[in-house]
Amino acid sequence: MLRWQQGELSREQGMRLEWLETNGLGGYACGTILGVRTRRYHGLLVAALNPPTGRTLLWAGTDEMVACGDKTWALSAHLFRNGLLLAPENAPLELPSEFALDWCPQWRYDLPCAHIVKRLFMPSMKNAVALRYFVFTGTSVTLRVRIFVAWRDHHFTQQSVMPFAVRIYEGGGKGKGHGQGFAMFADEAAIKPFCHFAHNGDAFLLANEWWHNFWLPMETERGLDDTESLFCVGTIVKRVEGEGRLDIVASVEPCEVWEVPEWEARERNRKRQWIAKGEEDWAAELFRAFQAFIALRSGAGTRTVIAGYPWFTDWGRDALIALPGLTLVTGRFAVAREILLTFARYLSQGMVPNFFPESGDPPVYNTVDATLWFVLAVYRYLRYTRDWETVRRSLWQPLREVLHWHLRGTRFGIGTDKDDGLLSWGELAPCSTSPAPSEALTWMDAKVFGVPVTPRIGKPVEVNALWCNGLLLFERMATHLNDRSTARLASWWARKAVQHFEATFWNPKRGCLFDAITPDGTPDASVRCNQLLALALPFRLLSVEGELQVLRCVEKELLTPCGLRTLSPSDPRYVGRSEGPPHQRDAAYHQGTVWAWWFGPYADAVALIEGERAVQRKVMPLLRSFLQHHLREACVGQVSEIFDGDPPHTPRGCFAQAWSVAEVLRAWQERVRKRLPPPLWDER
Repeated sequence: MLRWQQGELSREQGMRLEWLETNGLGGYACGTILGVRTRRYHGLLVAALNPPTGRTLLWAGTDEMVACGDKTWALSAHLFRNGLLLAPENAPLELPSEFALDWCPQWRYDLPCAHIVKRLFMPSMKNAVALRYFVFTGTSVTLRVRIFVAWRDHHFTQQSVMPFAVRIYEGGGKGKGHGQGFAMFADEAAIKPFCHFAHNGDAFLLANEWWHNFWLPMETERGLDDTESLFCVGTIVKRVEGEGRLDIVASVEPCEVWEVPEWEARERNRKRQWIAKGEEDWAAELFRAFQAFIALRSGAGTRTVIAGYPWFTDWGRDALIALPGLTLVTGRFAVAREILLTFARYLSQGMVPNFFPESGDPPVYNTVDATLWFVLAVYRYLRYTRDWETVRRSLWQPLREVLHWHLRGTRFGIGTDKDDGLLSWGELAPCSTSPAPSEALTWMDAKVFGVPVTPRIGKPVEVNALWCNGLLLFERMATHLNDRSTARLASWWARKAVQHFEATFWNPKRGCLFDAITPDGTPDASVRCNQLLALALPFRLLSVEGELQVLRCVEKELLTPCGLRTLSPSDPRYVGRSEGPPHQRDAAYHQGTVWAWWFGPYADAVALIEGERAVQRKVMPLLRSFLQHHLREACVGQVSEIFDGDPPHTPRGCFAQAWSVAEVLRAWQERVRKRLPPPLWDER
């Protein structure tokens, strides 16, 4: 459990540190520990109306006030456009006496007249959220919670003033207690509400008014629209003498307040069962963190992976890189199988989707490497499960399609170079169309004003490390499944590609690998983290001496306490800080910015090249130090997407990223804890 006690949290920290809750549908709740909204994504109910997409902010936030006699304390506040931090009724803002992250975020307030514990959680597979206040007092106190709502896409701010309608109703409680509530409608003529609220308060004081000029400073920092309006529905009032409880639940579907205790018991048990026993506190937190990213894809009826919160949905590359850490090392093999089947179902021209648009449009296939990560994910699933039956029945035909399409050519000129067997993109291959000049198909896909920052057209090094390993895996899987023609085909191309890999990519001047070979044969000598993948995969591609040189180069120029830089600081294009408006951040995204997910390949490379002692000497203290520090900054209990290349390596980007959590967890479990199943064949 992560815990901050009285004196450990300043007002500035409370506004900077964030928390996250998710519902398994792609919906979420998030905010700052202090309760001040600083992002457009902050809200108590962001529902996924078309799971895992269609994410819509419904319950934006609250004002929380506690009154005793003639004194009032505020437990939350808002920032307004003039920069004023304003607590409700101008009452003094009370900092939490304790904030803890256990199975859900929890706050404790020790006031002169009362002790109040607040918990917030989302029930699994429901677009709903429950907010609970437990009040302990020796006198009489009144708790007032003002409700603010919106109805907007979570990527935007609420600008238009809508004619919302509020309809108050009495809840029957179904014999388990009395409750009341209200429903929110887009206007008076609307038939179906967009959000239901239920509560067990003593009274509800209707306000029915718009509040304006809420300021979101994190959006200012990101160079985006930073001001919005929210609709104040009214205030729920609860009077308590001795002990009492106020429960508030918001939901897309009709809800009853008496359900909240049952939901809580179920969620507490469900979330705690995945926390590894006997682990260090920070390692156990990773087992809590991974659950946030597995979500239902309603169209397929199977699970998928949310790439990152708050703004990403399910991306193919991210999901497949994250799959081992999220599902295999945690023992969730059925979920891993579902995710693989989901992506196999969407296979097109031998490619898995790069991402699924939030609008519900068809999947997008603009990636050169996501499909190769799919092949590697199937291998890793087999290594953990030996589930050959699933591969035989449901995955082998899609895998054969991957092989044949990549050999003859598919979208964007992705195809095999017949001279050296390596995989290239951007050159016109048979049965394919030439790429638009604005494409960037590797994981380094950032663009500025539509122009790729690192296009890497031709033969990228990590793509070909995946391709060579994929061919060798095709050969071995085909042999096991007695598919002799596929085994022969894969074997022939594997020998050719592996034979040419080191000769093609070796950079003798730097003692490392070129980052890419352009279509005209020109090598890109940028020193980037991509080359590390040539050391970290199941089959060896370099000489022993070559591997050692690459590892030393990576450690010297790219390794940081937060992951690997995307470009060496010695390069004149290096950008040490990822900040500012979108075009400035995008320009820095892969030009020196540190990515935590590369801890996974780094741990693999150290284990495979230098052995277990080196893992304990180098990898273990690095991961422990990183997580002990980082899990208590940014979004608590989660791992951020990126970090600045320059010290102090400030966290940036998504505050909770799937492959960051997954690859750190996999590195710890497989390499530090040595919990990797034995090989299937002759791989390392």
